[in-house]
Amino acid sequence: MPEIKGKTWKDSLKTRKYEEHKHCIVCGRAVAQTQDFCSQECKDSYKKADKGKSKKNTISIVVMVVMVIAILIVPRLLGM
Repeated sequence: MPEIKGKTWKDSLKTRKYEEHKHCIVCGRAVAQTQDFCSQECKDSYKKADKGKSKKNTISIVVMVVMVIAILIVPRLLGM
């Protein structure tokens, strides 16, 4: 195995160059362990996107329920 200044390459992987951190879930910048976002701008854009997803999910569920009801009722109205 190659030696790096008296250490094996596996030992060199164990040493950390940076302190413990996470990454912003919007832009990927490094942030402290206790934070999820790097700025208020990222937090606002995440909330806006999440709100849009919730609205789309609600609309999808309503459309599916209407389709199921239509599939169950229309044949009875047509006498099938």
